[in-house]
Amino acid sequence: MVRSRWSSRPAPKAHPGRARRHRTPALLVACVAILAVVAGPAAAHEEHASQFPPGDGEVPTYRTIDEAADVIVVCKPDSADRVAGMDDPKLRAFNRRLLARCAHEHLQAAVDAVEVAGTNIYVLPGTYREQPSWDANAPCTDDYDDGVVEYDLIVSCGEVVNLVTIAGDDPDDDDIVCDNQLCDLQIEGTGQEPTDTVLRGGFKPDGSWIKHNGLKADRADGFYLRNMTFDLFRENAIYVHETDGYVLDRVVARHNDLYGILTFTSDHGLIIDCDTHHNGDSGIYPGSSADVNADNPDTGPLDRWAVEITGCRTHHNALGFSGSAGNSVYFHDNDVFHNGAGYVTDSFVPDHPGMPQDHAWLENNRIWGNNVNYYQRYLHEGACDGAPAERGYETGTVCPAFPVPVGTGVLVAGGNANFLRANDLFDNWRAGAMLFWVPSAIRDDFESSQFDTSNGNRYVDNRLGQHPEGLTQPNGVDFWWDEQGIGNCWQGNAGADGADATSNQMVLPQHLVSGLPDCDSGGSLLPTGDPVKSALLVPCATFDREDQPDPPGCDWFDTPAPPEGREAAADEDLEAAYFPVVEIDPDDGIEPGDFGPGGDEGDDEVGEQASGDEDADGDEGLAGGAGDGDTEPLVAVTSAEVLPVSGGGAAMAALGLA
Repeated sequence: MVRSRWSSRPAPKAHPGRARRHRTPALLVACVAILAVVAGPAAAHEEHASQFPPGDGEVPTYRTIDEAADVIVVCKPDSADRVAGMDDPKLRAFNRRLLARCAHEHLQAAVDAVEVAGTNIYVLPGTYREQPSWDANAPCTDDYDDGVVEYDLIVSCGEVVNLVTIAGDDPDDDDIVCDNQLCDLQIEGTGQEPTDTVLRGGFKPDGSWIKHNGLKADRADGFYLRNMTFDLFRENAIYVHETDGYVLDRVVARHNDLYGILTFTSDHGLIIDCDTHHNGDSGIYPGSSADVNADNPDTGPLDRWAVEITGCRTHHNALGFSGSAGNSVYFHDNDVFHNGAGYVTDSFVPDHPGMPQDHAWLENNRIWGNNVNYYQRYLHEGACDGAPAERGYETGTVCPAFPVPVGTGVLVAGGNANFLRANDLFDNWRAGAMLFWVPSAIRDDFESSQFDTSNGNRYVDNRLGQHPEGLTQPNGVDFWWDEQGIGNCWQGNAGADGADATSNQMVLPQHLVSGLPDCDSGGSLLPTGDPVKSALLVPCATFDREDQPDPPGCDWFDTPAPPEGREAAADEDLEAAYFPVVEIDPDDGIEPGDFGPGGDEGDDEVGEQASGDEDADGDEGLAGGAGDGDTEPLVAVTSAEVLPVSGGGAAMAALGLA
């Protein structure tokens, strides 16, 4: 990841344990000093100084075609043939009527044509390359130096970094509130599956990336995106920034150098039924989500959250989920599997609003088999050294950008008041869940208490080491803890076959089951942890993808051995499961001459491809959305590896999809 640059640091937040001060062992002081000196700031994505929205918005609801203030249709020259091949006659008829109204070949041209808030843009099946956004000779892109792009430039020249830009705020006013025709915009692919409608970046003739970001919604309150796929971007496939109210529904984000889905300093979000895979940082990243529980003294469950993530599959990424300052995240009923590490939240990165991290709520997730070592497979073997076009992203190469301990299900690296309940954590060969302290100096904060993390974290009623189909698949250890922090507790967690959960702790008089403090007794008591455990983490903090991909003394990038007693499924093939055969065409949708000055003109009249309503059962809109129903797995894995995800509960019902 590249260096972040943010606004000035917010005032330090109070958390359980801040008031208690104890003498710090000399070795622990040394650890703080070493971390601060050798690690420097952890990396993240590039962005200008950002702030939270006011927070008075709401999660938008899906809008049918009859409910739209206006309708704009986008299609490609081959959309008619793709529509003709649809199996569902009702959906086919609806798409044919849309074809007759199609006026744009490029999504950005359709966005630019929006005249009224509450517009629906329908994107017909096809591969969208957005060639007009490629023009390197455009006056607004001439002087771009790969640095941070301020919001006023995003408004005037979003194509400097984005393939598609949705900018909803007037840059000349003092707020970040959406106030133009792009508010409450809904964009929907009309194929049977998300993979029928693709927004693709790819590579220039010199092998570099075409764009940093796929689609960026910036200050675009009320944004709703549905039923599309986004791939092959340098940074983020889907990016939501400084937005109050957004839904990402049934989207696929895959094969990107850094993030699949990234949201930042946003509120009232819902990410539902997504599929993210083969991303070099994480599949889903709600970083610096609105810190709506900063003053909440209680650990979850929560009454208010900044983003809900449910019904998603995030797999075959370096990290399934990550979130620096991933605050007030409600993450439930998801499958997180076959990543380097599963769910990671942290307080590493400097100048992120909302630091230190607090109040994530994880419940009813299946987090398993996160043992895929992309560091050894690709990074250490040199596959990530060449030009981007030569690395093999389209065939499954993942170039890890952030250091995590391979084989870990859930990692809280400096966080407070996180609540993990009733999750299935199994077959993670290093640890089911890890919790350790991160001193504030690591994020360039030398004013706060160095022990403002990790406090008040609760792990209750989780199921450990047991595959839901009955196989015993232990974690390397169920819980790894550095013994630091006040109010951390573990209770009601069950190991395989009813055994106690395992941990890396000694059983001390103040501790109960597995050497871990329980919640009934108030949890852990000491702000300082085991200095030996802390010292073991220090070498890994020096990781840098370019300059130090394999730090001496760090074992995070060694694949742990399968735990003793692990039972394999009858048809198990871990090599095929961890490194499935995948391939997308980076040249699909590119025509000869597209890389010449200017590319296409971008507002093509293509609406005469098809007309008439040959199919009898066409309706007035996509009933509940395009292509409802079960989605086939988008990356092949063995049947024993795919676990059904229960519905999104209240969120599904709210969208009318239950």
